[in-house]
Amino acid sequence: MSRLEKTIQKKSKGRKRRFVSKVLFILFMIVNLMVCIFIVDNSAKMMLGEQAYKVEPAIKEIQTFINEKVVYISSTTKEMLGKFNK
Repeated sequence: MSRLEKTIQKKSKGRKRRFVSKVLFILFMIVNLMVCIFIVDNSAKMMLGEQAYKVEPAIKEIQTFINEKVVYISSTTKEMLGKFNK
């Protein structure tokens, strides 16, 4: 094997390792965030009580907002693709 082939293989392995490490880092941070949110949620419920601390209405409001934006973006994308395909 020539030096060029070896350096190409090393770079390829390095890219694969970086990609895998980035994916693992993102997964680890997602799990970490979920655990932190769970801990904060439980602590808030314990301190404020169930009646004072209600997250569900806020979550539903955010969810409807996100759904509206997704529908708007998808309709705009379809319109643009229709114009480009003509």
